[in-house]
Amino acid sequence: MPHKLFRLGALLTALALTACAPGVSSSGSGVSSSQSTPVDASSMVMQDAVPTIEPEPKPEPMPVLTQEDIDAALAQVMENYSAAGVTVATVERGLVSQAGAWGWAVKNEREMTPDTKIRIASISKVVIAMCAMAMAEDGLIDLDAPISDYWGAGAVNPYSKNQPTARTFMTHTSSIKNLDTTRGLSKLKGILQSKSSWRSMEPGNRGGWSYSNFGMCILGTTLELAADQLMDDYLQTRLLEPIGAKASFCGGKMDVNEVATLYSGGSIGRSAAEHAGQSIPTQIGQTASYFPGGYTTSAVDMAKLVAVLVNDGVYKQPIYSYTEVKDVENGTELVVAEPMPGKFKETRLLTEESVADMETPRFQVELADYSSFEQCLILRRQENVLDQDVLYYHTGSAYGVYSLMTYNPETQNGIVVISTGGRRNMNEKGMYALCYDLMEILYAKMEEQPV
Repeated sequence: MPHKLFRLGALLTALALTACAPGVSSSGSGVSSSQSTPVDASSMVMQDAVPTIEPEPKPEPMPVLTQEDIDAALAQVMENYSAAGVTVATVERGLVSQAGAWGWAVKNEREMTPDTKIRIASISKVVIAMCAMAMAEDGLIDLDAPISDYWGAGAVNPYSKNQPTARTFMTHTSSIKNLDTTRGLSKLKGILQSKSSWRSMEPGNRGGWSYSNFGMCILGTTLELAADQLMDDYLQTRLLEPIGAKASFCGGKMDVNEVATLYSGGSIGRSAAEHAGQSIPTQIGQTASYFPGGYTTSAVDMAKLVAVLVNDGVYKQPIYSYTEVKDVENGTELVVAEPMPGKFKETRLLTEESVADMETPRFQVELADYSSFEQCLILRRQENVLDQDVLYYHTGSAYGVYSLMTYNPETQNGIVVISTGGRRNMNEKGMYALCYDLMEILYAKMEEQPV
């Protein structure tokens, strides 16, 4: 709370008025030469005599990155790496701030842009987690109920006392085996009812952590069963439309001219036409194989979801003032938009409690070749990485895509980088080196003081 400040002149006036009031006799043996009248302090309203002044609130810090910073960082990093295309978007102080791109969306045909839609691979899992938290808020699912509540009594691990829940799938401790991804409700039910699909362990046991793409097939379909609707439909209305984001777990919902071709090892991993030509599911369970890594989005639209997380569930957009300016050379009138300092449109998509639940570390995962991390609900957490005290993040790789999203909830800064056609070069932190190096430059720039 800001400290109250007082005007010095008013304070001195108040003291003078007090001094002029009739005096109170001393308690000595002498008698006062004039009769004193006690002053009742309660009859004096000091606040009237000493008005308070609230200081002007400090303006909220604004983004400092420029488009030149983005372009220069991309050029610098790409001197050391090869790729078909790279796209990046940043979040500063909780606001989506800048974006840029390098290379090709489709080689020699269409350039990569910050709005190019790319199959983002395993970062898709973060979107599933956000849907799960939203559904829990909406009373559609109990994240701690056994999944058999939604799949039927046969969907149980016969080797464990406790049963898997949506929350255990979100920490990769569900006890399901990491089978090949598949789809179809009846097929998935058959898998869950088979003893051979389960590991002999208690769900939620940190010792049984096993990263599972198949687990996301089950988690996403569990959400569909609980909500009695396709998760992608829920995602559109609950999270994406309110923030103006165009993305989907179904590549078939995208226009082929806005989708990137995915390059792997010098060849095509998946063409834009193939991805945009995917069938669009119409029944629960048909989207299951898309859930582990099929989320198709742009760096900018993924950054919008990152902004929701860094703002504890709120999406913030600047409010602009508009000024008409006349171009004296050609006589035309232009409208110039300027963000109004400290003025934002705020849209709450998740509660603060839901985001805190997602970010709460459950246990530490030790890896043989890379840095350990703390497993949260889908999100991962590391300290002292990219010169940040703490970072939440997730990686993604498939069909030649190497992607990384990170954010620091303390600074409210975050970055999304998606690359296609590069090499699988992972550093000791367990993050793709091209993405990491680009983020390192941009985080450092974010922390510079604006001129």
